[in-house]
Amino acid sequence: MIRIKTLSIAALLLSSSMAHAQIIDFVDLTENTTTGIGESAWTTLNLSYTDFNVAITGTKFGEQAFAYLDWNHAGLGVCGDVYSNTADDANTGSGENICNPGSDDNVTTGEGLFFVFDIDVIIEKLWLNNTHDPDRDIFGDGTTTNPDAIWINGVSYDGPGNGYATNNYTGYGSSVDNFLGSFFVAANTAFSVAFLNQQFYVSGMQVTAVPEPGTLGLLVLGLFGLAFARRNRRT
Repeated sequence: MIRIKTLSIAALLLSSSMAHAQIIDFVDLTENTTTGIGESAWTTLNLSYTDFNVAITGTKFGEQAFAYLDWNHAGLGVCGDVYSNTADDANTGSGENICNPGSDDNVTTGEGLFFVFDIDVIIEKLWLNNTHDPDRDIFGDGTTTNPDAIWINGVSYDGPGNGYATNNYTGYGSSVDNFLGSFFVAANTAFSVAFLNQQFYVSGMQVTAVPEPGTLGLLVLGLFGLAFARRNRRT
């Protein structure tokens, strides 16, 4: 009975540790005048959360570009150049650190974003936004591609639902279930999101840190030790 209870407690603790998901809300990071950092370009956008840190970079045709937080309910995109050479500073409303030209602020032809976490994580949900800017005739044949698609780690994924169908005001899907996922990302390994046939922004991620194997092993051993000690006291 003690062993069964111990295993049940261990399973509960492990599941609770795995279930601690955190949201990276790129729309809020841009829009929130209290806790956000405003529309801005970053050589490396470093973000810290309770369970993990993440470093985000952008590329344009294989060259380094800026990870760009775009205002007006858009999200995270890529920018090739900024006004006034003032990247890597939070925007104070001065008009500096703004993409040049202003239309080059999403993920479009030849562009991609790379996310590097300092711990193993699972990206359970990936929300994308392609409603902020209209679809474009990428192939010059008078049509846009349907369904929208995206490269993730070099693999093509169709957008969920009607394109990415994200809500233009929150950055998340028109329903909370309208997302791509899930993806395991090893520590210090780049998770890439890149253009395939329609421009987009990354509006949010739901991320869960994966406990280190050593930590899990110590937890289980500790629970078994506790059960053994209780058993000895009873005999």
